[in-house]
Amino acid sequence: MALLENRINVGFNFFTSHAYDLLLNSNVSAVYGSYNYYENSGTINTTGFEASLRVNPYHTKDWDIVLGATIATAKSTIKSLGNNSSMVINYTGFNNDDAQMIMAVGSKPYEFYGYQTNGIYRTAEEAKQAGLVNSSGDAYQAGDVRFVDVNHDGIINEQDKVSLGSSMPDFYGGINLSVRFKQFVLDANVAYSVGGKVYNATRRQLESMDNFYNQSAAVLNRWQVEGQETSMPRASYGDPLGNNNFSDRWIEKGDYLKLRSVKLTYNFEKLFNLIRSGNVYVAAENLFSLTKYLGGDPEFAYSYSENLRGFDYAKTALPITIKAGFNINF
Repeated sequence: MALLENRINVGFNFFTSHAYDLLLNSNVSAVYGSYNYYENSGTINTTGFEASLRVNPYHTKDWDIVLGATIATAKSTIKSLGNNSSMVINYTGFNNDDAQMIMAVGSKPYEFYGYQTNGIYRTAEEAKQAGLVNSSGDAYQAGDVRFVDVNHDGIINEQDKVSLGSSMPDFYGGINLSVRFKQFVLDANVAYSVGGKVYNATRRQLESMDNFYNQSAAVLNRWQVEGQETSMPRASYGDPLGNNNFSDRWIEKGDYLKLRSVKLTYNFEKLFNLIRSGNVYVAAENLFSLTKYLGGDPEFAYSYSENLRGFDYAKTALPITIKAGFNINF
């Protein structure tokens, strides 16, 4: 829809898709000659929308200002997994960490699957009152992670694992600005994403404190004395209590706001009776990002595999680049 002589443009798209007969890897008895059986039994529905707004509030011979913005969302829901209601996907990656994903009917595809935590046991008395033990029967002590006993059986084990969120954002989009003053043009593009989760596998290694490898400076804040208030558990060689188990300790918000690009251009015409037109410009990309993510960059792609979306194994952050150039038409 265009209004006020194209000064305002509004767009809206809605979509829905029904994907069925998706190939699934189901576990079967080895009696059949294989532990895995592939079948076309998956069904996933996806709905979403994209809205756009373009405003040209000021337009004269010398000035032209254009502001645009987009917002989009896509929500996928698993409708069928064949004869299963859920499927857990195990992944052993960098340094043999044990990340897990879950596919469950009624949920999003490939959600992180692990333990919930509720801080650190500050004192021995707190740990004793909780009365929890791990799957090996070892009691938690002061300085250990306070895992949530979901089924209230007093044991922290596989039955206490829950969905920890998805890497898919709730919504995402961009903001564009173009300002022209006579022959000068300034273009800027901002991108954002909200609601996606990231598994910071790098931080999990650098804050494990279960070996003699180098660790990050964050472990200086680890629990060391009775009653200490901290979010970092005690150092424990070999990690016998499982403080570093795959949990929401390592799942972070992947929200970001980025200045994707900015470009300043000077346009000219009829130069030296030889050049018909042209321009010179200076441009920059990825100048700054606003994010609470503790890794290098919340926007990355570790693998082409769908089930590894949101896994950050120290991928190199997008670099800041600055370019200068010109275009000439003879």
